[in-house]
Amino acid sequence: MEFFTAMLIVYTLRDVQFEAEIYYETERKCGDALMDGSNFFKTIYKSERDTLIRCIPTDIPSTSPSPKLRPKR
Repeated sequence: MEFFTAMLIVYTLRDVQFEAEIYYETERKCGDALMDGSNFFKTIYKSERDTLIRCIPTDIPSTSPSPKLRPKR
C-alpha cells in the first residue's frame, strides 16, 4: 500500500523562518521531486545552512487496497 509523503521545506529569510509542505502520492515521487529541485535553494539562498528540504512519509494511504476475489472451490 502506498502512503502520502510530505516534502517539508523550511528556510530563513531575514531572520524570519518560513515553512511549506507539498504532498506527493508516494515517497518515490517526493524523492524524485527533491532531486529535481535540489539546486533551487543554492540559487535563491546563498546560505544553505538556513534551508532544510526533506521528504517525510505519513500514515495516510494514498490508494485504497483492491479487494481480491475468493478462490473458487
